[in-house]
Amino acid sequence: MNEKERILVLGAILHRIDNFSMATFDGRLILQKTVYLLQACGLYLGYHFSWYLYGPYSTELASDGFTLTQLYNSVPKGTFKKKDSEERFATFMARIGSSKKDARWLELLASLHFLTELYPQKEGTEIIAIVQKKQHYFPLAECKKAWNYLKELRLINPED
Repeated sequence: MNEKERILVLGAILHRIDNFSMATFDGRLILQKTVYLLQACGLYLGYHFSWYLYGPYSTELASDGFTLTQLYNSVPKGTFKKKDSEERFATFMARIGSSKKDARWLELLASLHFLTELYPQKEGTEIIAIVQKKQHYFPLAECKKAWNYLKELRLINPED
């Protein structure tokens, strides 16, 4: 998929989620974490993430997001061609629910998940400690709640 196709696919999906905005920092954070979590759910959109100040971050996605602002209103909602992908998307939407515009919650979920992928040998308490060290504004109780939520969603090993 070339860059333009990737941006159009991104726009079509974001129309369905209805949380796209590049106008504010929170909007850009929501974009990053939404796409990261979509990919964690098995819907790979072609973005690579690295650990950054506010959790997983993709420079390509940031660039595509700014490009998409010019095209967004002309991009129709889209569906996935494969039935299993469409089912994964429906599951994602059910999981994200009313939190789709909650930048803080999405940041925490994406950060915890990213670190479990980066450090599969570490236990949950160690992952939470890494998040709290870098993102000190997340209290332990909120981290534990997000960790348990990820376990319920089976995005991390329920035994951790």
